[in-house]
Amino acid sequence: MKTPAPGTVLIKISEYDVSALPEAYQDRHAEGFNEYLIKHITEESSVDGLFPKVSIDHDTLIVTEDLEAKAQSEAGLDALQRGLYPKGHAIFEALYAQYPANPIVLYNLGMVYSDEGNFANAIELLANLTRIKPDYVHGWVALAVAYLRHGQIIEANQAAQTGVKLAPSDPYALRTAGYIASKLNEPEAAALLENAVRAGPNDPIALLALAENLLAIHSDEAIKKRVAALLTQVIEAAPGSKAAERAEDILRGIAYDQFRQTKGLNQAAVNYCLKALETFKDMSDQEISGVALETATLGQSGLDVNNPNKTYPLRSIPGNYTGLNIVCIMYAALERIAPGQDAGFDIKAEYEAALRIFNQNG
Repeated sequence: MKTPAPGTVLIKISEYDVSALPEAYQDRHAEGFNEYLIKHITEESSVDGLFPKVSIDHDTLIVTEDLEAKAQSEAGLDALQRGLYPKGHAIFEALYAQYPANPIVLYNLGMVYSDEGNFANAIELLANLTRIKPDYVHGWVALAVAYLRHGQIIEANQAAQTGVKLAPSDPYALRTAGYIASKLNEPEAAALLENAVRAGPNDPIALLALAENLLAIHSDEAIKKRVAALLTQVIEAAPGSKAAERAEDILRGIAYDQFRQTKGLNQAAVNYCLKALETFKDMSDQEISGVALETATLGQSGLDVNNPNKTYPLRSIPGNYTGLNIVCIMYAALERIAPGQDAGFDIKAEYEAALRIFNQNG
């Protein structure tokens, strides 16, 4: 036998404990014994995230690291992290055929299947992962997400709760368990999400989930202020993301509810719309488009339309304006250049009242 490479493990077959093998393969002279033993040790070794290469030379087992498979796994992870899902998918499917018990392979291929909507395969692989490695926290979290996406919310809740029990301070386990618990209206949802935010204070998903949970179960003004602060954090942490878009929608809804607390027209909004119409009277459509763009961009970061003491600067029509004033300017600008376009804040009645006054005044 050649001198083994560094890291190679040599095991005498005669000294190997075969009691864990099926009875048919406990006799080393049985047909297919060598093939089964190689398969068994490959799976047994790969459970710890290794990529073993197993062979037999006479009466000796030779176990070494499959460097090519390890490199492929690293390439697959890199592809997934860079958003190259087809490439990552192909790499991990090829590795799965060779290493069906490797947790790295099971986790990443299971996640790819889940993201692609192939929930049956995702659940099969991730459930197998948690069976093989019951302490694999993120395996339980990924399984919970796959169950949730498949509409199996009870199973999702059980998997997520297992993840939290294994790692009570893990931010991903906490936010997943909290989100699922909130869907089930479980009373512990808020506590789980509060812990998730403490563990990951800049995690936009946890922040958004906590904000939505608080808004669903509370209606007092103090909670609404806390929710608004959480939603602002979401926008700041992940500008332009789906979470930020959702946060902006909720903030607009809260602002609009407060705006509409008074009956009838909001006279301040009527006045602001009228002032905007007068300002636009001598401006070109191109100039008004610039105003619309600037105010819409400012609005995406969140405007406090109910605070007359807070102002925001504009460059296109120089000055400092309240949040409600900016909304009215944006609405009037859009009605001039793109009538009927959704401004994200319904002040149609106030605008039309201002337009009637504007037309009467000539």
